[in-house]
Amino acid sequence: MSDWVFIRRVLVVFAIGALALALWTLSDLLLLIFAAVLTAIALRALMAPICEATGMREVFALIFTSALILLLAAALVFQFGSRLSEQTAYVLQNAPAAFRSLVQALDIDFDSLSRDFGGSALGEIAARAVTIGSSIVEAVAAFILVVVGGLYLAAAPNSYRNGFIALFPERWRKIVLSTTEDSAFALSRWLKAQLIAMAIVGAMTGIGMWLVGVPSPLALGLIAGATEFIPIAGPVIGAIPALLLASAQGWELTVAALAVAVVVQQLENNLIMPFVVGRVVELPAAVGLFATVAMGILFGPLGFLLGYPLAIVADVAIRRLYVREALGKRVEIPAERERHAEAKAGAST
Repeated sequence: MSDWVFIRRVLVVFAIGALALALWTLSDLLLLIFAAVLTAIALRALMAPICEATGMREVFALIFTSALILLLAAALVFQFGSRLSEQTAYVLQNAPAAFRSLVQALDIDFDSLSRDFGGSALGEIAARAVTIGSSIVEAVAAFILVVVGGLYLAAAPNSYRNGFIALFPERWRKIVLSTTEDSAFALSRWLKAQLIAMAIVGAMTGIGMWLVGVPSPLALGLIAGATEFIPIAGPVIGAIPALLLASAQGWELTVAALAVAVVVQQLENNLIMPFVVGRVVELPAAVGLFATVAMGILFGPLGFLLGYPLAIVADVAIRRLYVREALGKRVEIPAERERHAEAKAGAST
């Protein structure tokens, strides 16, 4: 081996290491980019029916869709803003007191719990969640970045996709293009299901808590609907404020609130999500659970929040790029199958 060949290989190794270090350093930014991609997919899913029905250009459909979302949000704030703010303030003021009362009733020693879980991976997730959650400015800035980035991506998706595909060698571009299309299709179906589930779960939770007599049902329904987006742990997190407020009123109301939460989640898991998602996302529950936890351990709360959609993308990529292309085995890709079926149905009509 000549000196030049040896030096070139060493430089290649250093370049790969530097790239890996840069990607790890920018992991939060990459996750925000992925969140912007999800936002763009959601916007384009809302744009599609408008474009098909009216023949409107995509740019104007995007503006129209964004305006509709803003008007809907403004109408909700105008209609329920004062009542929601009062109920949210009530939840924030009374939930901690109810939690302390519950801890005293159960005689829980948090000093020992902090020692037991403080050094664990799950304890690290919780600690990072508290740290990140305390910075409202960072959260608002990240939200604005995701929304603006999503608008840019939704306005001209082909240019960004083509630029990404161009990074790969010519012989890989067709495979990578198919993988991105299948991933986008699966994420679009999953996002539609999540939005519908969030609305239905929020409404059913608010109505259920109002019927059984839990205070602030409107705020509790909003919390349940918002936390529904968090994979796996979202339903549990959304039910905690309702259970805390109910526990302050007595164990009978606590049991009733728990029954409402269980019924709502059973309807969501067994009726809403399977009906909307269909057969596009065939990700086993255990895989989604551990993938979400793994992302949370690696990247903190943001990774935990985006863990399930990242697992969907990884599932499509592993099936196509590794099992089918690298191993040469036959494997079915649900998103590919459903995407082709929709394309055939559209061509026939």
